[in-house]
Amino acid sequence: MSNPNIILYHANWSFCSQMVRVALLEKGFSFDKQHIRLCDQYPEGENIDKDYLAINPLGTVPAIQIDGNTICGSEEIIYQLDKIDSNSAYSLYPDNVNEDEIRKWASDTTITDGVEFASTLGTIMPVFSSPLLQYMIKQLPFSSIMKILLKHPRKDRKMIFIAMYFGNPSKKIPFMGVNNYVDEIIKLEKLFSDGRDFFYDTFSHVDINLMCVFNRLIDLGLEETLSYKTPFIRKYWENLKSRNSYRDGILNYYTDKEKMLLSEYYKKNDSSVLKAILEQFDKKYDEK
Repeated sequence: MSNPNIILYHANWSFCSQMVRVALLEKGFSFDKQHIRLCDQYPEGENIDKDYLAINPLGTVPAIQIDGNTICGSEEIIYQLDKIDSNSAYSLYPDNVNEDEIRKWASDTTITDGVEFASTLGTIMPVFSSPLLQYMIKQLPFSSIMKILLKHPRKDRKMIFIAMYFGNPSKKIPFMGVNNYVDEIIKLEKLFSDGRDFFYDTFSHVDINLMCVFNRLIDLGLEETLSYKTPFIRKYWENLKSRNSYRDGILNYYTDKEKMLLSEYYKKNDSSVLKAILEQFDKKYDEK
């Protein structure tokens, strides 16, 4: 097998970039990468510069070029990567599972355009992340906010960033996701109660997404929600963390900047969202 020419445009801490890096490692591809300094974290805001917008007109990461062909969005990138012959002995889309079912679960565990926030496990993550996002945005100089206002191609992102820079909308936003999050975790706990190691018989696209979802919960101080009354989820998470791709595709991309940002955020953040989630778990289990 000859490795295709792959260039990944990504950001270190980007939720969806993590998914694609893990997929590339699991499939055994070598690849070049270009780090894009996102406008919500860096004054440079490279994702809304004309050079990157020529690659991805939406100004989001990840994007990938495979032998000169550009694909955007983690869900489609991973799907297309799996179709390429690789050194991997297995497919991220197991043959014994309906492909449409896998794609539905993959969509539900990532951030999908057009899907209402907090309606799926994947779209709950940006809702829970909103206080951290707001904290990052408030660190930016005013000139960066003006650049976002003038150059960002997505009106919805502009409005969110402006609201967070001048106001405090994230105080209430995370609580929008609490009820659905608990329902989704209970659903997964029931699925893994049969002792399985992975979502399907073998490691798949869905496992990649859940690895990144669970890791983001750690970033947000919500890891306890993966073990509170959910022993099978806890075992599954330990299994995911043991994979080399978790270390090499996620943990190794936390630079001093990300570590310092998270440390400073923890000092200012309260535990009200965690408390609300655990209370909802108690309520759901008491109803059984």
